[in-house]
Amino acid sequence: MLQQFLPEEAVRTVEAERALLTLVAEFARSFEPGGPDHDRVKELLVHLDEMFLLVVVGEVKAGKSSFINALLDADVCPEGPLPLTDRVHVLGYGERDEEFVDEPHIARRTVRVDSLKRMNIVDTPGTNSPLKRHQEITERFLPRADIVFFVTSIDCPLTQTELTLLGEIRERYQKEVACVLAKADLRTEQDRTVVLEFLQNSFREHLGFTPAVFPVSAMLARRGRKEKDEGLLEASGFPAVEKFIVENLSETQRIRLKLKSPLGAVADVLKRIDAAAAAQSGVLEQDFAGWNAIQEQVEFAATSLKERSERHLAPILAAFENLESRGRRFLREKIRLRNLRLFADAGRLREAFASEVMRDAGEQIEHKVGDAARWLGEETKFLWERSLAHFHETVPIARYRDQIAAGAGPRFQETREDTLQRIRDSAKRDFLAWDVDAECARIRSLASRSLARVLGTEVVAAGMGATVAATLLPTLVGGVGIALAGVIALGGFLILPARRQKAIEGFEEGVRRTRDALLEAMRTAISEEADRAAAAVLDAFAPFHDFYESRKRALQKTRETADGLKDEVARLRATLE
Repeated sequence: MLQQFLPEEAVRTVEAERALLTLVAEFARSFEPGGPDHDRVKELLVHLDEMFLLVVVGEVKAGKSSFINALLDADVCPEGPLPLTDRVHVLGYGERDEEFVDEPHIARRTVRVDSLKRMNIVDTPGTNSPLKRHQEITERFLPRADIVFFVTSIDCPLTQTELTLLGEIRERYQKEVACVLAKADLRTEQDRTVVLEFLQNSFREHLGFTPAVFPVSAMLARRGRKEKDEGLLEASGFPAVEKFIVENLSETQRIRLKLKSPLGAVADVLKRIDAAAAAQSGVLEQDFAGWNAIQEQVEFAATSLKERSERHLAPILAAFENLESRGRRFLREKIRLRNLRLFADAGRLREAFASEVMRDAGEQIEHKVGDAARWLGEETKFLWERSLAHFHETVPIARYRDQIAAGAGPRFQETREDTLQRIRDSAKRDFLAWDVDAECARIRSLASRSLARVLGTEVVAAGMGATVAATLLPTLVGGVGIALAGVIALGGFLILPARRQKAIEGFEEGVRRTRDALLEAMRTAISEEADRAAAAVLDAFAPFHDFYESRKRALQKTRETADGLKDEVARLRATLE
């Protein structure tokens, strides 16, 4: 319909604006499917094809309906002591008086009034009404206005709520605004002058602009037209209002306002989306700070485990010291002339050594190794518990939901909540699957294999104790017993004390070699297990990092797109100035 009134050269501007609004509508839908911004921009697209819209707003009983009736010189809006308008009424020209409900809370009414052939007048519910939906309906329709007539009453001019609404119309929707001071006949000329000065000062001080203000009297206008009294009509103030409307309905001005009007609302939509994306980015940064703390905590815990493991290896060292002490005592007492028969029999020597020196040393060492392994297993499980608790403390939905800026939209909250819950559930499953006994057995097995590899023995399946025994027994029997028997057979009695010292030194070297190999194997196992546990914990929470990176990129792209579209809106607005 709009193009019927446009000159040829303006058609391209209309199409450019239509294309831009379509892009913004799709952008709004992609950011928040089902959100209000998409519908709002779609309504602006419809607005491009509507007649010129003159929208009348104001508080309850400010005199809006009386103003419209006087302007059209027809009883088209109901008047009464109570709020009577509960929906937006779009008044347009028609041969018959009919009403159509195009959408909830918006009705289109046709009346046979010539003034409506070039424009539609919109009567809105009163703001500051006890019925909250009245203001919501009015605010929803404001983006479609081409010119807004803001009606305030001279008996209570420019309340704080009126000032707030007027500022929003101007700043948020960037609409052309004119102010109507209704019921002006209720005050003297001196009072009207004072009120007008008050209005102009208030506009400048609080809103930063001074709209045209028209003191009017609907009663005088209706009487003046009925009685054909030009004096009364002039005193009513309506001729000035009509002149203002005519000037704005000139072809050039009408096109400018018609095309400029949606751009202010579109700019507001883009501003809201950008602010929402910025707010969501802020929440993600706060959440990721918690993730960094978890990473640092886990990495520190792994290092601490390795450092604290030495105190749990000390009992193993003490067990070897006891074994070494018994071995020295055994060799000092047994390598004597009266025990030559014992040393001549390798089997008896082995039995004696196993009984008096080894005894349960292997089992004790294996038990100490098991204690260290269990400590590590319990510590790694505790690491899981601390990490889960810290994640709950630093990344709870409730903590940040209230900090999401207005307009961030529920979709982000729901997506984020679902994602974080999945991460929690996954991490909890991994934590519950962490079997301390199984980890203990794994650590012992790892140490045993490492020990056997270093010592060159294959005795692994029987356990740590068997590995230790298999290493130390040959040290004595092979290195002392058989060699000593050969010496005795040659009659070398005089070198027996030297042989005893050599046997002790050989035994001590075997103990130390086995001890060092075992401790090194344990340190390696503990280090590997600490690193493995830390990696497992971090892997469990890695989806949060992936979610963060993905959302961060998406939100950054959203903000860049919003900036680009805002530039396009500003460029198009500049061509209409």
